[in-house]
Amino acid sequence: MKKMLFPAALTLAFWSGISMLPAYDVKTAALTPVEFQSTPEHAPVSLVKNGKPDFVIVTDKQAETRMQGKNRTQKSIAPAVEILLEAFEKCTGTRPEVVDVKEASKYPRMIVVGDCSIARENGVDVSRLPPQGLAVKTFPKGIILAGNDSSLIEGYNSKPLEGRGSSTGTKYAAYDFAERFLGVRYFFPGEYGTLWPEIKELTLTPVSYTDAPYFDTRGGQWYLGHQTTGTPAGKKFWEPYLGKLTAKDDQFFDRWRMGGTIPGGGSHCPRPERIAKAYPDRLKTIFYTSPVGNFWYNPKAHVGNYFDVVNLEFADLLIDSLQKFYASDGKTDEGGYRDQGCNNTYISFGMCDTLMPDTDVVNNPTVKQLGLMTPKDIARGPNSGMANIYARFHQYLAQWIQKEFPGKKLYIMAYYNVQFAGDDPRWKLPPNTEVNLCLGSLPNKTRSKEVMKESVNIAREWYESLGNRPVQKLWLYQGANPFIVAVSGEFVGDIPEIFGKYLGRTSLFFDHCMDSPGNVWFHYPATYAAYRSMWNPKWNVEAGIDEHWEPFYGREAGDFLRRFHKLVKDCYLKYGVNAEKSQPLLYPVTELAKMEELLDKAQKAVKPGTVEEKRMKLFCAPWPKAIQSMKNQISYERPVHSVYQLLGNEKVTLDGKADESFWKKAKPMNLIDPKGSSDKPKYPASLKLAWDKSGIYGLFETSYGPVADKKKDIWANDNYEVLLSPGMKREVKYQFVFDALGNQFLGTQRLLPIPQPFDSYWKAPGFKHVSTSDSQKWTVEFFIPFSVFQDVKVPSPYETWFCNVVRNKADPREYSGTSMTLGNNHNLNMFGIIKFAGKGD
Repeated sequence: MKKMLFPAALTLAFWSGISMLPAYDVKTAALTPVEFQSTPEHAPVSLVKNGKPDFVIVTDKQAETRMQGKNRTQKSIAPAVEILLEAFEKCTGTRPEVVDVKEASKYPRMIVVGDCSIARENGVDVSRLPPQGLAVKTFPKGIILAGNDSSLIEGYNSKPLEGRGSSTGTKYAAYDFAERFLGVRYFFPGEYGTLWPEIKELTLTPVSYTDAPYFDTRGGQWYLGHQTTGTPAGKKFWEPYLGKLTAKDDQFFDRWRMGGTIPGGGSHCPRPERIAKAYPDRLKTIFYTSPVGNFWYNPKAHVGNYFDVVNLEFADLLIDSLQKFYASDGKTDEGGYRDQGCNNTYISFGMCDTLMPDTDVVNNPTVKQLGLMTPKDIARGPNSGMANIYARFHQYLAQWIQKEFPGKKLYIMAYYNVQFAGDDPRWKLPPNTEVNLCLGSLPNKTRSKEVMKESVNIAREWYESLGNRPVQKLWLYQGANPFIVAVSGEFVGDIPEIFGKYLGRTSLFFDHCMDSPGNVWFHYPATYAAYRSMWNPKWNVEAGIDEHWEPFYGREAGDFLRRFHKLVKDCYLKYGVNAEKSQPLLYPVTELAKMEELLDKAQKAVKPGTVEEKRMKLFCAPWPKAIQSMKNQISYERPVHSVYQLLGNEKVTLDGKADESFWKKAKPMNLIDPKGSSDKPKYPASLKLAWDKSGIYGLFETSYGPVADKKKDIWANDNYEVLLSPGMKREVKYQFVFDALGNQFLGTQRLLPIPQPFDSYWKAPGFKHVSTSDSQKWTVEFFIPFSVFQDVKVPSPYETWFCNVVRNKADPREYSGTSMTLGNNHNLNMFGIIKFAGKGD
């Protein structure tokens, strides 16, 4: 740990038992940089003597109370006082006294919190600070911590649909003081996650600085709270690692200064189930129907729905529905608008989480007549074919909004088929349009020049489509691979410099949903880095993370973990950042061995029963499985499963009873963890295949009952997936999915000579499956005729196909399969093989 001295009489020793550390450094690289102002002229001020606070906290106790009922916003000053009380109690063992500003003249030393007469008399004018801005300034009697607080603004956010977030500058000033002057560090929630230095002496030398966030809105807190104390399951999962969790831990993200003031927008809007319920007779207007009759409406889930953006009557319907919403101040909410980013500033429009294949749209009469999807459009990039279809729809909707809702903007969610901006000059976007761009490459690939070149080009095209205005929001994803999640947050600070003028300063949103419930806190250094970087992208990430190892884990263990973390990051930058998306992330076995050695030494270096050991449990938890998984991937041998050939007198009756005697001769397929770990399924299944010249038969059995809810769609129930690619050329892939209720999903995709979109409306005439189930078992028999496979001959004995069978258990949740596809069931490169056995084999 780099030791830095500052001319102040603060000394502190961390409770973890390491030696005394030097005085605070307000310019420490471990914290986000601030903007220093003219240094006040006064003598140093002593606040802690012999381990006891020698000051009072002064605040205008009525400041926020006077505004009660006159605005709708979070408090800032009262929480700031609580932050300081907690910090000093943890660091000195004593809670300071809190007095009203009217009594302040009685006391020689003080910490002044929030806007008040003392702050103003000493030149701290919070009205001049930007939203969420903070000011820290010493004066002869102590220090002032104040900020831009919406809790002091009459009428703030008081309109029903104003939708503004809170400005809590004073609260942020209190956190900054606790970190910068006391050495407190907030890394994760619970009783083990905060570093509280023991403070014996604290003398402040004159200083004055201000700070404010680079991005107004720093989002993702729903995942951080919801996945910890937000649900009983989350709390049960995390408490063994984080220690006791309390209600305030649900708001831990406050300590990382997450939040924002600008109203939200650019989300999945409207909600398909809400708009369908409001207009049951207009479903054909709302949801798309392809020229061959594929109706993209799924009443049981969000996924599987697709709005008909070819039909401008759908935009007219939205406008009518939104008129009711705004006329009623949000009480008539037919589309779930309030929760999806519709307010007095923005009207959001965004697709459902569904990818539309170009083949379902290219022959639409309107698309053909207007030339909305050309070969040039399709060639721009993955999922680019519908760019001008959406541009036309967005333009029309935005013009309607301009007319009917003056002052409001259309906020587009640019995702999946909407990722590319329209480039047809007929469909330029009006000025009342903003964009939330979801690229999928951020933050993981910021260090890949090739990927960033493509990503910046997409942003540039939106910039030009918007009339040379920047994209205002980026949606970030990191996936669930521990080797990536452990470091990707450190690359968030790269984003503003990479995108330059094509990115505004409104919002970054970090979507952790793929990590549920596992990676957010196991890899807390990267999560910490991500949100610190949103506040100030120029923060020195390496210094911020490097500083914490020894104080948090002890000198010896901390050094081992520092080296481990550096090795994980170096390996990703060397082997992962430029790896092809279709290829597994693999590191040399020698590097994995070094990782294991460092973790082993770190664990042995901490004393049993200490807080360092408890923190170590959290940090190390995911790595044995992750490292073993990567080793298994390296040594993976594609499994070969024998498909029993029926003899002439053996027949199958598809009744779900499995009483045919030949099934006893068929060899079961082995289920593994598709992500590569050595864990065996807790809920195994027997999977057997057989064949004759007509097709493939299957018998899948479990000794436990399935989740089979008629109100849920197939993906929310227990189900099986059978994926096949005839032959060994990987030309075409077929998917058969079924549950115990008889629901099914079918799809196919041609991969050679040129990859085509996945067709989820493919039909498989003759495919059958019959289940019998109760609370103790589930038996399903199925038949796939060879005739459903395009241009495929009946296989000869000993021919081979690629195959992957997936078992999805809904509750308790478990995912297993016959191939190590690394979490992507369609990863054909990792499929196992089925061999059609000869008679008598």
